[in-house]
Amino acid sequence: MPALTARSLTVRYLAALGLVAFLSITLHFVVKDMLRTSEGSAEIINMSGRQRMLSQRIVSLALELDKGDEAARAPMKAAIEQFGTAHGKLLRAAGEDIGNSAEQARLRDTYFGAAGVDKALKAYLAAARRIAASPQDAAGPEAEQRAADLAFLVSSARGPLLDGLEQVVAIHQAISEEHIRLLQLIQRGIVTVIVLTLQIEALFIFRPMVKRISGYVRQLMELADRDYLTGVSNRRAFTDLARTEIQRARRYKRSLSILLVDADHFKQINDVHGHLAGDAVLVSLGKALENGARREDILGRIGGEEFAMLLPETPLPEAREVADRLRRAIAGQPVNAHGKSIEVTVSIGIASVPLDAEDPLTAAMGTADSMLYKAKEAGRNCVWPQLTQVDADSGVRNLRG
Repeated sequence: MPALTARSLTVRYLAALGLVAFLSITLHFVVKDMLRTSEGSAEIINMSGRQRMLSQRIVSLALELDKGDEAARAPMKAAIEQFGTAHGKLLRAAGEDIGNSAEQARLRDTYFGAAGVDKALKAYLAAARRIAASPQDAAGPEAEQRAADLAFLVSSARGPLLDGLEQVVAIHQAISEEHIRLLQLIQRGIVTVIVLTLQIEALFIFRPMVKRISGYVRQLMELADRDYLTGVSNRRAFTDLARTEIQRARRYKRSLSILLVDADHFKQINDVHGHLAGDAVLVSLGKALENGARREDILGRIGGEEFAMLLPETPLPEAREVADRLRRAIAGQPVNAHGKSIEVTVSIGIASVPLDAEDPLTAAMGTADSMLYKAKEAGRNCVWPQLTQVDADSGVRNLRG
């Protein structure tokens, strides 16, 4: 009987080890697959966002070509091909199972239903290709067709086409957020399995594999909160952290300020140096802002080339000094992108956070956005509002703008 009992225990122990090994290996491949899927979602969102910019570039080049600038023909054809290729990829993505059924149905309806984005894009591309192929000395019906096509491009890019592309970006963003929620569920499952692994006495055997799985969990958590390109907090994470800090400032009645930082002439950087160089500029900006921030400051990328920084316990004059220091540091350090040295400047809008407002963060970002617009109007590479003087007697800094 003792021998039989020992044998039974051995069999159970080996069966438990086998189960733990199977679950750990399965988790390893599941998490890798989810990371790959999430990276694909980020690429789709980036591609759909670039479609909006390409549509405007095609119209701009078509207008230049219509004015007689023959040099615009080649880049216009290249932009049309990029637009068409990206549209084909996005259509294939719309036909794949890339999100929940509701968002998937909404995406297909946007392309092929009442919104008719696919039809509008094809008509837009056809008109653009006719203009790009039309000779400068076209006359008669060909000239009339060219004028009609140009009018169609301009009206489409400013109205229904741009609205449709905005809808596509929003839907892809919703699908990506659904992926993030799924990743969070998997994180909880991974933690549960790891705890079970510890409970069945397999830690000392599978320690290396558990460490690897824990590393994947950290990657998933970073993916949920970090901007995929620059590595700083994404808009959702920045908003959550900022609202928490605002609650703390309300409790202790401390000053808060916010900065909105926008890269100057970013579209021109993309047009002249290419999108890879533009990505390198965004990465460099994120690092420069991160290096210039204090440990308690909250930094996030909230738009294409726009960053936000919340400064705890910082009144507006001190925030202005921080902003100008960041501006000078960025302007003094060209970005090296694929062998090209690119001069980069930023415009910065600043605002105090009104702690007595119903939604302090939204109010502050609205004010800072208005200040950013004024900085752009003032010639860029500046901070707004600007300091005009320092009262040496009272120590009160006066602001204008």
